[in-house]
Amino acid sequence: MSNDYSEAVEQDSEQHFRNLLKKTKRKSMLRNIIISVLSAMVVIVGLLIADKMLLSRSANKALSDLYHYQLISSPNVLLGESQSLDSVLGGTAIYRTYKVIEGVPLPWAEVKVHYNVFGQYGQFVGGYSPLNVKDPDMEKLNMARPYNVMNGQRELLFFHPEVHYPDLLNELNKLDQIDSGKKVEMALSLDHAYTANEIRDMLPSGVHARWFWVDTYTPEYIKFMNGPPALPLISPNVYGYAAYADPEDTRENDEGKFIEYVKEGLKLNGNYDWEYTQIFNQLRGGKKEPAKDDVHSIGVVVTGSPESLRALKDKNCVRAAVLGAIADKY
Repeated sequence: MSNDYSEAVEQDSEQHFRNLLKKTKRKSMLRNIIISVLSAMVVIVGLLIADKMLLSRSANKALSDLYHYQLISSPNVLLGESQSLDSVLGGTAIYRTYKVIEGVPLPWAEVKVHYNVFGQYGQFVGGYSPLNVKDPDMEKLNMARPYNVMNGQRELLFFHPEVHYPDLLNELNKLDQIDSGKKVEMALSLDHAYTANEIRDMLPSGVHARWFWVDTYTPEYIKFMNGPPALPLISPNVYGYAAYADPEDTRENDEGKFIEYVKEGLKLNGNYDWEYTQIFNQLRGGKKEPAKDDVHSIGVVVTGSPESLRALKDKNCVRAAVLGAIADKY
């Protein structure tokens, strides 16, 4: 009887120990699962935060690169608002540009940029290209008239003073066909290089300089432009700077500002580093750095009323005059 009781007690103890061990294992397993889930959540949240921070840095870098390049390119085009959409490891930003024609804003284009967490960014393949339409006035130039694909406005064209073209566009006579209430943009290609102040002084009353075209072309490139075919230049192939440093047109820019823009662009080491380097080397020649006297303006984008712009017909310095955007006052 005593032995049976001892065996029963021993069996109960073993069973209790086994139950306690199972319970301990379940608690340990549950604790490990909770720790693993919490650890995974912390890692995931950390990765998402890091992803967001890296994408934000890349987006800001892309915007800075595009903004600085806009300062020396895209005649009379300003960078407006931007929107961005982030996904995992990458994102897309859309930047809208516009022109101001005598106080009238005119939407111009959308620039789409893709960026990723590795700091890489760039515009979508294909980029921007104008809509080319057959125009009798352009036949002697062996090209079609380029129009903006977003709004149907004319794209500006520029004629280098050292390039011999089959024909030159002078559309000052077309101003007589434009309603007097319109606001007009024109690209004036000059007969040789001038300073910004010289150009300002030669413009008639009511004609406002908006953007100066700078001669940044090497002798080799000028030889290439002489063709055949010798074609006028369009926006992606012209560089310069805005006539004013502020939207209120109170602070005039000069040649020194263009050099400053190029130097700032070089510091970015961004997607346009090659363009900045080429411009910088061409301007400085054999010197360490370019000076204001090395910046030569060979054209200017102007705005005004049709009546005020007609006064340019008497200016012998105007080699070619091409109509650009035309806006309604109201």
